[in-house]
Amino acid sequence: MTVVTGSEAKMVDLLLVGIGGTKVFVAASEIKQVLRAKPLTAVPMGPQHLKGLANVHGQVVCVIDAGGVTSLPYCAKQANQNTRLLLLRHAEMHVAIWVDAVYKMQQLDASVFADALAKGDEKNDSSQSIVVEGISYDFLQCSKLLHLAA
Repeated sequence: MTVVTGSEAKMVDLLLVGIGGTKVFVAASEIKQVLRAKPLTAVPMGPQHLKGLANVHGQVVCVIDAGGVTSLPYCAKQANQNTRLLLLRHAEMHVAIWVDAVYKMQQLDASVFADALAKGDEKNDSSQSIVVEGISYDFLQCSKLLHLAA
């Protein structure tokens, strides 16, 4: 997570993405890379949230749909020109989240961000609400999502 210090307030970088028609923020610090959608290999009898496996830079990556393990809706079934994969930072797994679109980067005051995370910790949920510029958005905490999807 990028935090700006000095005379400026501490800020957190977030990425606004579309998941199943819902605009969702993801902490930029949890994302290793944003990629165009790749051909997926189906996993017979795999869980519904596992969209398939992709070859990313020679690594086999599990591609998941956050809608299968959170209260968020499922993503579109077929990729289009806006579909992206968010390759996540994880020490043990090669995993990506399928998103319908990537909209923009946004900075948020670190104290507001910390309050949203604290509320999510109380509910033990990977998806919670966060207010940015007076508008309520969903916020996807990827580190928790991976524990739910396991």
